[in-house]
Amino acid sequence: MKILVYIARILVGALFVVSGVIKANDALGFSYKLEEYFENGALAYRVRDLFGWDSFSLEFMMEYALPIAIFMCTAEIVLGFAVLFGTKIRFAVFSLIALTIMFFFLTLHTATCDPTANFTEVTTVSTQSDQLAMMERRMENNDKVSITEENEEFVTFSEEMPVQCVTDCGCFGDAMKGSLGRSLTPWESWTKDLILMILIIPIFLYRDKIKINTLKEDIIIYSASMVFILFLSWVFNWYFFLLFFTVGFLLYYGSKRLLFNRFLKWIPIGLATILSLGLIYYTLNHLPLRDYRAYAVGKSIPEQMVLPEGAQPSIFENIFFYKNKSTGTVEEFTEANYPWDDDNYEFVDRKTKLIQEGDKPAITDFTITADDGNDYAPDFFNEEAYIFMLVAYDINKTDAAAMKKINTFVDQCNTDGNYFIGISASLYEDMEKFKHGNQTMFDFYTCDAITLKTIVRANPGIVLMKKGEILAKWNGNDLPDYTEVKETYLK
Repeated sequence: MKILVYIARILVGALFVVSGVIKANDALGFSYKLEEYFENGALAYRVRDLFGWDSFSLEFMMEYALPIAIFMCTAEIVLGFAVLFGTKIRFAVFSLIALTIMFFFLTLHTATCDPTANFTEVTTVSTQSDQLAMMERRMENNDKVSITEENEEFVTFSEEMPVQCVTDCGCFGDAMKGSLGRSLTPWESWTKDLILMILIIPIFLYRDKIKINTLKEDIIIYSASMVFILFLSWVFNWYFFLLFFTVGFLLYYGSKRLLFNRFLKWIPIGLATILSLGLIYYTLNHLPLRDYRAYAVGKSIPEQMVLPEGAQPSIFENIFFYKNKSTGTVEEFTEANYPWDDDNYEFVDRKTKLIQEGDKPAITDFTITADDGNDYAPDFFNEEAYIFMLVAYDINKTDAAAMKKINTFVDQCNTDGNYFIGISASLYEDMEKFKHGNQTMFDFYTCDAITLKTIVRANPGIVLMKKGEILAKWNGNDLPDYTEVKETYLK
């Protein structure tokens, strides 16, 4: 039993540390994934159906998505270290059980989500303007909007809305997709959480006998964990995990050697927390240390917008619906057996069904759309000059503190014959207001907000591109002087 507990501690602890570091490296991206879950069509409708809470919503949590993401990243790392150190083990194991159960049901919801389903959204409005907006929606989509209660003070109406399935749970961020070519499927993520729950059981049962490691246990657990983390580093093609884990273990060991025992149990927890928050703080204020996304430096956007040779196309099947004139029932057929020459059957409808989803290009939604509605991305891809793009998915949330330096950068860029453009998902009116307010002298184009969030984890971020290849990226706070950029990249 003791050996089994050691193995479980090593696997669970090391995996949680690595998973937490992956999320901490891109806490902003993790918060975007949480926002998807907080939308009404993603998770809240399941809770409403389960408990009958018509007005239940998680949308209020969207503004807290980043703090929640930071907390969860830190919790994974700290709890993983606690299990490995053998400190505050009761606190660690009960917290891990709660965290794993939450992930278990979240991945189960993701795996069982039906993208073709609808849910009923119940809304109560009281002001006249809201009521008018509701009536307009009802007129536009009368078959899916209905008034359930109406009086002089308020109107309650229900609306059929499509379910929003989160196809990628975000368990390992974009790391697995960027290293192995694909993310875990929802059912694979659910299976992983099930295995984790099973591994936590012996730790839970043996929790009262687990004490702070002896020197011998430190050596065994550190060495075995490093082997497992080395394997995970190879899987994710990033060996920073080894450095981070070693620093965390040295901080724990140093506190163990230098501090009095009565302070010992919480001090390693505090040090692991500081280490985790330090990583998160750095990546939020700059950029992720490791970029796994399709827009990483060195990758070509246009090359990733087409399928490579040997890619498997999606497989579809035509489903035919014919009415049996004798019985009056509508029957379903495939191309292999549909009664095209049987006078007893009358054609009703045909639908195309996806049998097997094939490969997709890594990039499918990148555009540089002007106010005339045209996409100028191909023109910029063919341009001989260098293209600098200020990426701000929401111009109203853009940090304008760096704009004075950026404006100077733009002037020097234009003098050299290179381009500087802005890309946002905001309304043109908001972009024009931003331009006038910050005295910017470059044009703005539009692109999908999710795409812009994927391109660079900053608002704003600066991307340097030539012929569609990403040459460099900066957080708006870190943009170097133009002279430095020119000497380093514009060759």
